[in-house]
Amino acid sequence: MKTLAKWYKWILLAVIFQFCGLLYVNNVFLNTNVTVSIKDANVSKEVMTGDLKVPGAAMNVSMSYNAEFSAYLLDGVLHIINVDSNDDKGVSGSGKDKITYFRWLPDRNMVIFSSNTRDGKKGTVQISTYEPDSDTLRDYPQIDGLTAESQIMDIELSQYTNVVYAKIKTSDSKSKIIRFNVMSQYAHVMNLGAEALIKECSFVNKLVYQNEGEAVYIYDGINKTKNKVPIDSDNVRVLDIDLNDVLYVGILDSSGNITKIYHQKIGDEKLTDEWTKVDLKTAISPKNIIISGNGNIYSNDTEENKIINLANNLKASYRGDFVEVLDGALVSKDENKVIITSLKEY
Repeated sequence: MKTLAKWYKWILLAVIFQFCGLLYVNNVFLNTNVTVSIKDANVSKEVMTGDLKVPGAAMNVSMSYNAEFSAYLLDGVLHIINVDSNDDKGVSGSGKDKITYFRWLPDRNMVIFSSNTRDGKKGTVQISTYEPDSDTLRDYPQIDGLTAESQIMDIELSQYTNVVYAKIKTSDSKSKIIRFNVMSQYAHVMNLGAEALIKECSFVNKLVYQNEGEAVYIYDGINKTKNKVPIDSDNVRVLDIDLNDVLYVGILDSSGNITKIYHQKIGDEKLTDEWTKVDLKTAISPKNIIISGNGNIYSNDTEENKIINLANNLKASYRGDFVEVLDGALVSKDENKVIITSLKEY
């Protein structure tokens, strides 16, 4: 009997421990009511303002998202300037491969760029990234088997999906769209015209594209499908996608100028015909419409050297040639001086 009683005690203790364990898992480990705080690893710094000197022959001058760094091309070399220290460094293009295209990511200090050869070999293009904060240079796998005259015309990189789309012009009338996945493996996606426009979303794996004079489409990189953007006009032009994945499309008049701007957020579902519409007081050339990362819509008056916020008609003047609008700053270039002016009121 004593032996049997001991066995009962051990069985009872085992059941108690098992019950307590299941209770912990259910109420603590699997609790769906726990509030989780997620912080963005990229803490945005306030945009720097002031003047910056660059060589007079510098081409394609542009700033990182917070104006901490500047980049430009000179004789095929990509230069990065630390605005605070004024340190100017040539990071790529000093050998056989001249850099022909670059752009900053819209929310971090990373520049993505390309050359139209690899070790001087034509028909091969190379895409790379450089992070000046850590002095880190990375190469994507080279794309080869192209025509000798092939060149990168645009690179779209989503900072959240890590998917890259590159537009490679292969002739005067054709271009290829190449996609790099998160493993840096590339594949051919589609063929478009040489003047086609492409814009990539940040949060969903979707690419907006438009052949010149044709309708606008969205390519779903997950389902490998495409859908026509529903809009009540046959004469349209893709303008941009902001950092919240809002698509902006301009309605064109017979002269090719924009008279209205439609915008709608791109998500997992298909777009609808429920657009937010902005009527312009005067028709504006597409090249003079600017969409900022936070969704402000500006027009650039090149005759009076002013940008105008189309929502509130506020104006800001600049010296020299317009370069770009950052979120909080207006950038222009006057001879060899880059001028960064605060736009906090916008």
